[in-house]
Formats: sequence, structure tokens, C-alpha cells
Amino acid sequence: MQDKGFRQELVEHALRGWLAGAEKLIVLGVGNELRGDDAAGLLVARALKRFNGERFEAVECGATVEDCIDHAFGEKPSHLLIVDAFPDGSRLMLLDPADLEPQKPVSTHAIPLPLLLEALGKPMDTSVKILGIGVENFGLGSKVSEECLKSVIKVAEAIREAAAFTGLLKVRGE
Repeated sequence: MQDKGFRQELVEHALRGWLAGAEKLIVLGVGNELRGDDAAGLLVARALKRFNGERFEAVECGATVEDCIDHAFGEKPSHLLIVDAFPDGSRLMLLDPADLEPQKPVSTHAIPLPLLLEALGKPMDTSVKILGIGVENFGLGSKVSEECLKSVIKVAEAIREAAAFTGLLKVRGE
């Protein structure tokens, strides 16, 4: 398995560049706690919610990403980051929606994210990225793996650091 710590640094660097000049960031954590590591995005949002403020909001979507994306676009963020588990246990991925194949689901959700964004009519002034956490354990009723939990902590830290670096959030006492 590849060193996800190194990937974390790359993701944080890419997020810093993407967030330069951002006015407001909304992080949508997508996942299903009943399907093991599929909860990764949900757990990232849960870890980040304590930093919610005027220019930063983390939202636990669960498996209902449709409602969360609608909420996010209603808030008119300059930047929207969707964090989700991808069926690839070896890497972290920061993607544009156009990088995903619309005809193939990239997670366990019923509606592939690119199709959903297209259907909801992504606002032209919102920059959207998808942060995929590669996991392998999607079994119904299974627990989140230790490897996934380590990735969740690293991803939440990378997002928090990038948002703090760009002035989107003030890190309160840990």
C-alpha cells in the first residue's frame, strides 16, 4: 500500500492552491455508516464541524448527498469540496467533477456525483472539487477499518490546515 502521509501533503498543497482567494468553503462529507469504510467522508465532516464559522462549513451528508448539495448551493459558497470514499484502497484523489466518468458510479451512492452536479445545475461561481479517500471495505454491517480511520484523520487535518492557511477558518483550541 502506498504511503498516504505523502499523499496527504500533496492533497493539502493542492487544496491550498485551489482555495487561494476563496470567500467561503463548504465541505460535504458523504458516506454510509452501515457500509464500513464508506463512512470515510461522513467521518471527515464530523471531525471538521467544530470549526464551522462564517466562511467555513462542514456538513455530514450521510448517504443523502442530493439534499446536501442542494443546501450547499443555496449557501452560495465560492468553493465546494465533496469528500467521499472511493473503491480504491491505495490513494487519496483530488478531482474536478469533469475527471469522473458520469456513466460509472464512483462510490456506493445511487446517483453518480457528476450526474448529480449536472442535474442540480452547479452555479457558475462555485468551484467544485471531489476528494476521494481510497478504501476497500464496503461490506454491509462491517466496521470502519483502522486504515480508513487513519486516512480520515489525515484528510481532515489537510482540509483544516489548507482552510486555515487561506484564512477561511480560525483554528480554535484543539
